[in-house]
Amino acid sequence: MERRFPWQTMLLWVVAVVLINAIWLNVAGQTAPNEINAEGKFQSHREVNISPVFGSDAAIPATLESTFTSTSVDQANLSIAIKKDNTTTVYSWSGQLSDPVPVWSGELEPGFYTVETIVEEGVLVTQQLELQPFGPIQTAGHVVLTLLLVVVAWGEQGLRALLARRKPKHETSETKEKIPFKAAKFSQEDDQLAWNENDSPWREPLR
Repeated sequence: MERRFPWQTMLLWVVAVVLINAIWLNVAGQTAPNEINAEGKFQSHREVNISPVFGSDAAIPATLESTFTSTSVDQANLSIAIKKDNTTTVYSWSGQLSDPVPVWSGELEPGFYTVETIVEEGVLVTQQLELQPFGPIQTAGHVVLTLLLVVVAWGEQGLRALLARRKPKHETSETKEKIPFKAAKFSQEDDQLAWNENDSPWREPLR
């Protein structure tokens, strides 16, 4: 197994932390579009329910974009309002068709809201409310994910160490000494005809 140097381990930690936080930053920056009004689908009062994220009552970043156009009139009165529980006005604007319509950006606490849009006849309205649900917990998410990464890494190392301790050690079998030359074994017939050292090398000739 290739051995890692301390600086390599530290580099892997830094890369892992940066990568996981970059992913969370991208996720937390995502917005959820809510269509308020569209051409041919206009309603002067639209209700929006903003739910808390993970039980948090923190305000959620929001953006309201409105576009007014007309092919039949040159001037018309316009007005926009965002009201919470139909009582508290969070945002309001009024103007003419020829006026530039500002893009509202702010924060909305969890609850029920009503987007009120008043226009004259012949004006087409396009409105969209963008919500950033994970915006309130973005900082907490960075902290939690970083700590979770550390816990998982240390837990994995501890588990490996525990398994290594519990793993039974295999007894090393003694290696038998190999004999370079081994005496050959003969059958019984060979034993009978085996050479006897005490026999004389001279024998009487056969007749």
